[in-house]
Amino acid sequence: MNKYALFGSAMRTPQGNRLAVAGFCPAGRLHKCKERMERLRDAEFYTDDPTEIDEILAAALSELYGGLALAVGACVYIESISNTVFRTGGVLGRPEDSAEDADSDLDRLDDGMWMFTAPGGPGWIAFASRDAAESLAAETVSGSGAYTIRVNNTFRELMRVSPEAYLFISDGTGYDSFGICAAKLGEMELSFIV
Repeated sequence: MNKYALFGSAMRTPQGNRLAVAGFCPAGRLHKCKERMERLRDAEFYTDDPTEIDEILAAALSELYGGLALAVGACVYIESISNTVFRTGGVLGRPEDSAEDADSDLDRLDDGMWMFTAPGGPGWIAFASRDAAESLAAETVSGSGAYTIRVNNTFRELMRVSPEAYLFISDGTGYDSFGICAAKLGEMELSFIV
């Protein structure tokens, strides 16, 4: 895991939207990835459509981190629509890949590094065996109960399965929802609720 570095931050856009981002990059690119985080603050969310919000967020991450980061995720809380939209933005993926809806597929990012995104969230990256990642993916989509309970259960299981390094994204705005951007790599831990 020494070949990777972790970056992340929480911020507010000029429109007052709360935004959090985290990602893994090759260790030699950490400085450049950190420098670009501040530019994410300029993202403008001009719609109340959750799909379009994700597309805006994914496009901003691709523009900033394509070719630099191995994987990056972000979530946003848009206060102006929080009472009308059940959930808003949350994305996770490889920044150079084209944005796609979450498809409940387990993707191998590197040796022992797995990414999973589910429609409606949450999404995660784990450093684990394939069997452990497959089990966590199955649990992520089969959880029952309120969204907040499923998110908490998935996050706890991710920390158990991948205790040394992980990235977790939950989109959040609206009833029974909250946005989480949490990551760990060795001794460095980040945790943001938007």
